[in-house]
Amino acid sequence: MRFTLALIKTMLRASYYAPGHPEAKKGLTDLHSEFVLLMGDRAELTYMVTVTADDRAITIDGYDDAPLPLERVMKQDATSLFVPKFLEFFDRWNLLSFSLKATISPEEFHTFLVLMSQPPEASQGTTDAAKRLTQAFLDQHIIHVSTVFNDDIVGKERRLPWRLKMALSRLRRDLRMLPLYKGASPEEIQRIKTQIIDDVVRPIRQAGFVKDFLVNCDLVAADVDLMDERQVQEAILTSLPEERLVQTTWDLVKDLEQSQMTPGQTPAEGTSVEATRRMDVLRQIADHVCRKGSTPGHELLESLFKHQALSLEDLPPEVRQNVETRRLADSVLAREDEHVTALRRLTADGDGRELVETVQRVVPELLRRGAYGTVAKILRATNEQRQVPGAPTVFSELAGQLSQLAASKDTIEQLLADLHSSDKDRRTQVVEILAAAGEPAVAGLIKAYANGDNQSVRLSVFDAMKRIGPIALDPFLSRLATIERNAQLICHILTAVGDHGEVALARSLNRFLHHSSAPVREAVLRALVKLQGPAAESSLLRALRDQETAVRQSALGHLARITSSHSEALEAFGRALRADDPTAPRENDTTLLQVCQALARFASLPTEHHSRAEAILLQALEPVRPKGVLSWVNKPSPRHSEGVRAAICDALAAVGGPAATGPMHQIEKTDAAPVAAKAGAAADQIERRRGERR
Repeated sequence: MRFTLALIKTMLRASYYAPGHPEAKKGLTDLHSEFVLLMGDRAELTYMVTVTADDRAITIDGYDDAPLPLERVMKQDATSLFVPKFLEFFDRWNLLSFSLKATISPEEFHTFLVLMSQPPEASQGTTDAAKRLTQAFLDQHIIHVSTVFNDDIVGKERRLPWRLKMALSRLRRDLRMLPLYKGASPEEIQRIKTQIIDDVVRPIRQAGFVKDFLVNCDLVAADVDLMDERQVQEAILTSLPEERLVQTTWDLVKDLEQSQMTPGQTPAEGTSVEATRRMDVLRQIADHVCRKGSTPGHELLESLFKHQALSLEDLPPEVRQNVETRRLADSVLAREDEHVTALRRLTADGDGRELVETVQRVVPELLRRGAYGTVAKILRATNEQRQVPGAPTVFSELAGQLSQLAASKDTIEQLLADLHSSDKDRRTQVVEILAAAGEPAVAGLIKAYANGDNQSVRLSVFDAMKRIGPIALDPFLSRLATIERNAQLICHILTAVGDHGEVALARSLNRFLHHSSAPVREAVLRALVKLQGPAAESSLLRALRDQETAVRQSALGHLARITSSHSEALEAFGRALRADDPTAPRENDTTLLQVCQALARFASLPTEHHSRAEAILLQALEPVRPKGVLSWVNKPSPRHSEGVRAAICDALAAVGGPAATGPMHQIEKTDAAPVAAKAGAAADQIERRRGERR
């Protein structure tokens, strides 16, 4: 810093000559001009000796937000040469710091430098030297320079940062100088006091030392006649911007909480004297806030109340209501079962209105605290009671209000974050509340599923969407194939959607008919049949052409269950029962039995369907003739197991006509006993039906 170097050189030059010598005044005018240019809109510039365990250095304060060590702003060679010289001036007067105010006049600036640069005398470095310089300043009306001497330092017995000690010491010294302003009016004294406090507090306000300054103001007020400790603190509080006042208050609150001081304790009960001082300052801030009508925020006011710095009556109405709500929430949590039971027992709209209003009031607070178990119980009780025939309308009203409370943006964000809890019961409670929130929670739930890396959490998210219903499941299913790579989990979800029973979701499921995973395609067929029943026929027919055997077989079984009479379905039934393609996989007996049962149900269809079913069934009963050289030796073998053959006979009993009578009698004579019995019964039933028609 060029100015500082010029300042030191000027003081060195002035120290070689008598105060009136022309050489002593050389360069002073230009130096003041440089000082004014340097200051700009800054209030003052301070040079301070910083003392550490093994060294001393000079720090510049007021130029930047943070103090600047002089060696950092000067070149190394200049530092080694001039910093020791500068320290000699401080030592000569037993001085620790001096602050030059930006408003200092050229004449006062010149006089100050000349006085500071006087040659050393026998008393240098002593208390007498400090007194002599102080008196010289007073005699020459040096009022725009503030000084702190070694003897002024306060708080030596306290563990305070050096910079804070210096600020406290400076304020004490400057306030003690006020009586020397003889002839000043009370208004002028007040203006000077305000300016002194602002000049001292401004640098530490930027450094964040305000709370510690306030707590240690007793050091300042000692031996100060014009102001006591509380007046000093009040003046500091008045000088603080509201933002800094709020931050300072929070800092004090945190300190008190860390010290675990219980309101009402005394130092004798184990609490430190410093904590007591902090509590006193907090109460003064609270008093200041109330008197000035400041609005530091509800949370801070509530914290002041918590620490007994404010009474309930001191709080603004809305803050007082918040405090009372928290007390109500404490009561509900303490007697949770009692409140929920009372809610269930309401039998008329007029009964328990106060209880319902209490629930409405405390639920936001319970949600904020994460008391999800209690909120879930309230939701369950409300929803169960409103389903009871003749239930009071208050339950429907309460359910709607609880849904609105759960749907607030902040609550949804909090609930979504808590879905990642490792506690399964807690996740279940969160799911219940998100389900109550409804549509406003959908976008967040889908995002939570897409970003989730834990399967249990994703399943909880899906559970919430399932409870919300199609308004959540429809957009979720539209993205599921891209956000979920686990085919097994997709199958689980599709099955659950099918069980949900909402036919409108079928359209969203159709996209999974083309999924790359065969198990997924099977799962979606099952879901579609559950949702649509016979209306799923077109999807099942397309699946008959699937490249995977398992999917085709699944489609065949579902077509049989819905009794499809479509030509493509009948062709598939015939292929399955004929089983005459050696390259095609055979259907299992379970599927073949379903096909037989489906063909039997054709009896309820118009008669033209009967003959088509009959033809398929009769072909299935034809034995398989052996091939090869010895084919004339080997006897034909049945196409199917006894169980399937018996099922074919049962089906023919339902749909068979005259053409089936002969084959049934033939099987009755030649097949195994269980099958023969079925064939005989079928022939008899066909004959009876034929006789009835005659």
